[in-house]
Amino acid sequence: MLKTFLIDDESYCTDVLRVLLEKYCPAVQVSGIFNDAESALEAIRNSRPDLVFLDIEMPVLNGFDLLRQCAPVDFKLIFTTAYDQYAVKAFKFNALDYLLKPVDREELIRAVEKAKHTPIPKAAQFEAVQYLRSSPVPERIALPVGAELLFVETADILFCESDGSYVSFHLATQPKPVIVSKSLREVEELLNNPLFFRAHNSFLINLKHIEKIVRTDGGEIVMRNKRSLPVSRSKKAELMQVIAKL
Repeated sequence: MLKTFLIDDESYCTDVLRVLLEKYCPAVQVSGIFNDAESALEAIRNSRPDLVFLDIEMPVLNGFDLLRQCAPVDFKLIFTTAYDQYAVKAFKFNALDYLLKPVDREELIRAVEKAKHTPIPKAAQFEAVQYLRSSPVPERIALPVGAELLFVETADILFCESDGSYVSFHLATQPKPVIVSKSLREVEELLNNPLFFRAHNSFLINLKHIEKIVRTDGGEIVMRNKRSLPVSRSKKAELMQVIAKL
């Protein structure tokens, strides 16, 4: 059982979350519900939880202030937030789970499953979030690899390849791809970078790493690592327009 704290200044939000967790997430034991950050901070210091659901915008102490004061962050974090999309992207980049209010039942179940099975380097969590909050188009991202976070320069990403619920990051700096549990749509939204182009349902490419474009009927891209990637017919004209602007 995951000893769990719910922290949100809105009691309605913690009530709804508690009900959802009790009904759909039997691995979670709600041990504390806090509607002010100061009480939550004291409870965390006295009795460290395994998992914390944490709101961002709270009076007196916001979520980041709370984390700073209870460092080291030696528990798993799932943010519950009505934050703008830029902040949500930062959380997802860093292998931190998040739930956008109003909380969706299926997303909650998936987040708890990740919390159960994915050990997160505790000290790195908060540092990674703080780093990426400062840049809407981050120069580095952190990819969860087992019990570690692998920090990757976005400029070193050749392309991302989708395989169901997993994405392989092919990097210029290493021969083997890094595989993470994300959808390609999520990765595209998270990078939020005009240099990354969705050339095909299964491929997101870094335009800076294209070696050549083969203008066959279907279209094909050859990357700097000599990998040939398809271009969807519907994307061919858009690709040429984007390339012309580089």
